[in-house]
Amino acid sequence: MGNITDERTSQSDLEQVKERVADVAEQAKDQTRSQLQEQIDTRTTQVGDQMSAGAEAVRRTVVQLRQEGNDRAAGVIEAVADRAERLGTYLTGANGDRILRDAEDFARRQPWLMATAGALTGFLASRFVKASSGTRYQSRPSSEWKAERPPARPASPSAVGGGVGDIH
Repeated sequence: MGNITDERTSQSDLEQVKERVADVAEQAKDQTRSQLQEQIDTRTTQVGDQMSAGAEAVRRTVVQLRQEGNDRAAGVIEAVADRAERLGTYLTGANGDRILRDAEDFARRQPWLMATAGALTGFLASRFVKASSGTRYQSRPSSEWKAERPPARPASPSAVGGGVGDIH
């Protein structure tokens, strides 16, 4: 009878431990999520402020171009500055959840554009990796190459032409 009571107690203890571990894991997950959201909010606000400042600098260039009589170029550059300022304002005011939601909505509205962007990104990443690997291998000392390569096997006499019964 004592064994049954001990088993029930240990199962109860095990369940309590499982619940406690699940609670701690959930707390850690929530804490990590909140820290990540805080970081995203901070970074997007910084980028938004920088974009707004950049747009203001571009507007000063537009004024100078108009003074020089180059209205066409000034108009194009001013349109770019307007978009940069709008994006900067959006990033400054948006939080991580809103940015993610907006990106998902855009991807749903424009799936082919997102697929094309993903393929282009993958292609560019592969080109970057290939280009960087070539310079990395060229910069390695030849002694490292020799240490990594397996020793060459000598060719068999018949492959070289020195086998028994060969006529030269």
